[in-house]
Amino acid sequence: MATTRQRSAPPSFSQEEAADIIREATTRALSGKDPDRALTREDLLAMARELGVSETAVESVLSSRAGRDKAKRRLRSAWLGLASHATSYTIVIGGLTLIDLFSGPSWWVQYPAIGWGMGLAFHAMGTVRAAVQQAERHRSE
Repeated sequence: MATTRQRSAPPSFSQEEAADIIREATTRALSGKDPDRALTREDLLAMARELGVSETAVESVLSSRAGRDKAKRRLRSAWLGLASHATSYTIVIGGLTLIDLFSGPSWWVQYPAIGWGMGLAFHAMGTVRAAVQQAERHRSE
């Protein structure tokens, strides 16, 4: 005997809920696949077409991700440069201090320490400012 009860209308989802559901379903579907296999650009475009997402939207997201990745690499390089600069400063000024201590009564090491220290301080300010700007950009996206 057929049921005469009416089925309720399918639930509706917000864009955020739909994105989360698709993300989780994709993760589950791909988890059984070969973990070393990466999805290609064409794979992403095919998945997007099946979901009704335009190729332009996918390309836009890929482009913005590439820009963010490039900015992260640039910032990492800036932090490594600052660390290298600080390490050089510490080693050289330490060596000059030892030379100054054993070379006689005159005290001259403070002049290179102050001069180079100012350069190091400006380098640090520039790196921190770049990191803050990148964080603000990332937060606004």
